[in-house]
Amino acid sequence: MKFTKQDFLQSPQMMINVDEHIKVEENDFLRHSPVRSIPSAHITGTLSYDGKALVTSDLELEGTLIVPDSITDEDLEVEFSTRSQHTYSFEPVNAGEEEITAARKDTVDLNPEIFQAILFEAPMSLTRLPRDQYPEGKGWKLISDQDPKEPAIDPRWEKLNDFKLEDE
Repeated sequence: MKFTKQDFLQSPQMMINVDEHIKVEENDFLRHSPVRSIPSAHITGTLSYDGKALVTSDLELEGTLIVPDSITDEDLEVEFSTRSQHTYSFEPVNAGEEEITAARKDTVDLNPEIFQAILFEAPMSLTRLPRDQYPEGKGWKLISDQDPKEPAIDPRWEKLNDFKLEDE
């Protein structure tokens, strides 16, 4: 989704309403991420131009991600709902202003903002397998960080249990 400076100047009150549906199967943004595809996403919100240089986006994103199962590598659908706010400038941006993105050729490109907001919603790891079906082998088994932990005695101190101490 791209909007030019001319689009903002021609819009009422220099504000553009966004209401778009996107679908992403193969993309450079997804290639190096845990997300395999975005079968559906609905982006709504506004872009406000201050009349001088700055455009502020206020977007709501809802949809579905396809991510791999952390154990079986099968495709899993994950619902997401998030917000994104960002500032763009039609004028050059100083190096210290990391919060502002410079518009190229007087065009605001929302695609990087949208993909970043969606990718932040991808879970780090996810599985649909019940714990009793986790893989295991000879001398090992997969455990979860949510499994109850058994208190273990440090083997360096275990020998102290052989000593009987008497209270005086």
